Amino acid sequence: MNKLELNIFEDKSALKSISWIQMIALIVTLISMYVLEIFVIHPTSSALIGREQFGIVGAVFFIIALFFIIVIIHEAIHGLFFKVFNPKGKVKFGFKAGMAYATSPGHVYKRGQFFIIIIMPFVILTAVMLFMMFTMPNPAYKYYIALHTAACAGDFYYLYLILKHRNLAYAVDTEVGMSLYETKEEAI
Repeated sequence: MNKLELNIFEDKSALKSISWIQMIALIVTLISMYVLEIFVIHPTSSALIGREQFGIVGAVFFIIALFFIIVIIHEAIHGLFFKVFNPKGKVKFGFKAGMAYATSPGHVYKRGQFFIIIIMPFVILTAVMLFMMFTMPNPAYKYYIALHTAACAGDFYYLYLILKHRNLAYAVDTEVGMSLYETKEEAI
């Protein structure tokens, strides 16, 4: 029987990979957003949203507060999709080792379902922020998109593992990571 168990908080190799993914995602997304802004959007407002109303220090705090709101929404989207695929399952939210998380520990999901649960916060929030970037031009959106993309590094690592281990058909979410199994019986 083939299985993969990941404890994200104790696996030093996983944490190193996630850190690299985070840095690369931040750099690639920022460059992409700058190119999009330069060639498509043509900004007309300040580089820091809220700078005119709050001053530079207030604008920085405003950006940090908005980022925390984005993280909360991100985890709520994970929770929503856990419920979509398992309406009776319990969803828990928390913060550990500098990472916010949503979990539905002990519940079994098909590989494709787990993939969707993991990817949807990135897809939904990026789509919303890109829409806002085009309809309410402000250069600050590129920072939110880049920060959110970098914050998705753990999710991207999970997606990588799911894609890498195609023979593993079932996922069990745990409070410290995930486990992938070949058969549903192993996962139960």
